[in-house]
Amino acid sequence: MKFKVVILSTVVAAFLLSSCGKGGHKFANLADSASYAFGVSIGRNLEGYRAQNINEKVLAQAIEDVLSGDTTKVKMNDQLAMTVIQTYFTKLQKEIADKNVKDGEEFLAKNKKESGVVALPNGLQYKINAPGDQNIKPTATDTVVVNYTGTFIDGKEFDSSKKQGMPARFVLGGVIPGWTQGLQLIGKGGKIKLFIPANLAYGERGAGNVIPANSTLIFEVELLDVIKGAAPAAAKK
Repeated sequence: MKFKVVILSTVVAAFLLSSCGKGGHKFANLADSASYAFGVSIGRNLEGYRAQNINEKVLAQAIEDVLSGDTTKVKMNDQLAMTVIQTYFTKLQKEIADKNVKDGEEFLAKNKKESGVVALPNGLQYKINAPGDQNIKPTATDTVVVNYTGTFIDGKEFDSSKKQGMPARFVLGGVIPGWTQGLQLIGKGGKIKLFIPANLAYGERGAGNVIPANSTLIFEVELLDVIKGAAPAAAKK
């Protein structure tokens, strides 16, 4: 068993040292490679939580203080550090949510004036690019099969059926209201672009680390099939 562990450790070390060169930089040893890897991990976590205004010098100093082993250098205990982090993210999330409300309202106010865009009383906007078969239109109890791409109002893509490697399949009434209402406007084979305000999407809760609170979303959807009253074969969109 010990022999296998030694071999595995050697292979991992060799991989780390060689793979660091793929980004155009090779590190002198495994410790340096690991140091950079830890930095990447911290950075990705901060990026995932959409952290803003992080002072890299202060962050590096905190790491240095902790790793020094001298507790007198560390300016916060673990409990205080966690409290500060929670306070920071609570404030940040509110700022992002408030900004998203304002940006979404401004976007939709301009977008409804675009050619071919229809604005409904509840705030949903859409543009039908192909009506599809009007004799085969879905209801909320039907299962639909679709290809789709989802973007934020700044054009950044956050999801697509292409990324999943296959069309999405779900009961139409089991997804966000903007989808449920919007897809009933086209028939099988149809294509529609949905501009969905936050209250008809994921609202104040958002969707994990992918969709921030109060986000206005844009979906381009192709309705591939309508299965009357069928049960879903996959998770909710």
